[in-house]
Amino acid sequence: MIQMRFRQAARAVTALALGLAALTVAGCAPGDDQEDAVAGGPEAAISFPAEPPDGPMPEIGPAPEGYTPTAAGSPSTDIWMAALVREGGALSIPDLGRATDRDAYDNQPGFLLDGSAILHTSAIDRTQTEIMRLMGPGVGSGASERLTNTAEASEFSALQIPGQDAFSAIHEIRGKQYLWRYDLSGEPLGPIFATAEPVGYHAWANERVVAMFILGNPPTLQVGDAVSGEIEVVAERPGRSIHRIPGTEEISFVRKVSDEEWWIERLDPGAGTSERITQTLPGREDYAWTPEGEILMGDGSRLYARSEGSEWTEIADFSDLGVEGISRLAVSPDGSRIALVANRPGG
Repeated sequence: MIQMRFRQAARAVTALALGLAALTVAGCAPGDDQEDAVAGGPEAAISFPAEPPDGPMPEIGPAPEGYTPTAAGSPSTDIWMAALVREGGALSIPDLGRATDRDAYDNQPGFLLDGSAILHTSAIDRTQTEIMRLMGPGVGSGASERLTNTAEASEFSALQIPGQDAFSAIHEIRGKQYLWRYDLSGEPLGPIFATAEPVGYHAWANERVVAMFILGNPPTLQVGDAVSGEIEVVAERPGRSIHRIPGTEEISFVRKVSDEEWWIERLDPGAGTSERITQTLPGREDYAWTPEGEILMGDGSRLYARSEGSEWTEIADFSDLGVEGISRLAVSPDGSRIALVANRPGG
């Protein structure tokens, strides 16, 4: 059923694009409705149900005995940012600098779809994380704005939802982890699914279809339709780095075949089938795509890139800046900037 829904969603997006193109060709006067549609406003967005479509939310009782909030185990990390420069097909990263600088967890950067800011996870203390926003030209100066403010819960892994002025994030409360939706001011809009739990990470394939890493033994990759509520398991033993492949409605993820063999795979969310792209760097699972189709991965203080048909090639070494333990990565939608996470010394 996910396959049918995914194709329906794709047809809906195509129909919207064709409709907008028809308005342009016809030379219509730009009335309010047309402006909203062109801007991706309310008329253009796919509406999510007010309540999770896969069933009522279960009552969340007291935290289980021995429960430790995720924030309690978070390492001390910084987000670094720089321009991503392309010259003659070669990538370089000049002037890398800290976007955050404090002895705490600042991690999981993700660009807004217009590239104007990044959302990231920030540990407020040893029991709570919240979602922050680092703004455009000020990125790198430490100018950060707190979005969520949930006294009983933590949020992490924030991503803007395609077609919406809203983002999704993991909402952790008393040992439960659900995928929730928030408007871009940080106001909670409620859970997206009731039965997908515990969600660790996720990525949107399009305006309604999302791939989710569900913790378990083994962990699974599940594809859910936020409108119909249908959810299907599509893979076992995924890694945490899940991304929409630029220019497509496909999802890439790391499949951990064994402790030593990890592959980046390409998933067709509608069919639930995947194929291998390349092996990861040894023991590394965090990566990001450029709009041109390169995959970037970090290892220690070094950053590597791989294009289709080529091997991993070192493109930068940040050891002279004191960067170590590069993990999560994000590239802006236009490919002009990169954010990376690195450990603080002794963190």
